Amino acid sequence: MRKLLIATILAGTLFISACSEDVEKVTENVNVDNIKDKAVEIVGDRLEETEQVQILKEYYSYIEQRMDEDKIINFLKENVDSLDEFRVDEMLLQLENHLYAQGYDTKGVLQKLAPHVQHASDEFKSYFRIWNKEVENETTDGESINIPAEEILERALQIEEHIDTYPEGKTRTRLEDLYDTYMSLAIQGLGNQYIYAQEGKSEIREDILLLYEDTIRENPDSRTARILQEYLDEIEKDGMKLDGENALYFYDNFKRIIENMK
Repeated sequence: MRKLLIATILAGTLFISACSEDVEKVTENVNVDNIKDKAVEIVGDRLEETEQVQILKEYYSYIEQRMDEDKIINFLKENVDSLDEFRVDEMLLQLENHLYAQGYDTKGVLQKLAPHVQHASDEFKSYFRIWNKEVENETTDGESINIPAEEILERALQIEEHIDTYPEGKTRTRLEDLYDTYMSLAIQGLGNQYIYAQEGKSEIREDILLLYEDTIRENPDSRTARILQEYLDEIEKDGMKLDGENALYFYDNFKRIIENMK
């Protein structure tokens, strides 16, 4: 049952696919330093406030009417240089929603967004990099976990840093589910916590225990550390077994438990 639940979460959160070389080449161009060098020129080309608002209204009408995808993207291309970065963010987020509604996976969405990320805010660039990392090296294919628990926790911490940096940002809610998924995978795998158990036993592996303890020590003020500490406290009651009463309760109530730690 837990494996099915986690797989369902993954289906809605991790749009897994391999990233093409074209996407990688485009994302290499998202260079913050280069963008800052051009800041004066870009600001000078921006439209007045009322004109920017009018462009957004027209863009929203295209999205709401589910206009042809090429028309929407061409409109974006024609106007992106004239808008401030926060309005660009809004246009890109709306395009992202539209593309997902049209059946695109994350690879396809990133390909469409990438040429315009250079005009977006630092928040959106960070958001883009997080998803791009997932697409370039997928965490799971739904059947098995493809990267070490250490890297999964690093990705979770990257999301946490993003949210701490932009607590009121428009990308926050879009990353919270991905964070929850990473933490779940780092603790209980795909509903089979025994991947982190000693061979032929139910006790947690020493290397995984050390990883959790190191993560807690190195990131003492993080939500990730609080979640891991809570988990270790619970399995300690069961003699560090991953199938004890307290451990099973933690897995079954994982979403609620970590929600209370925000």
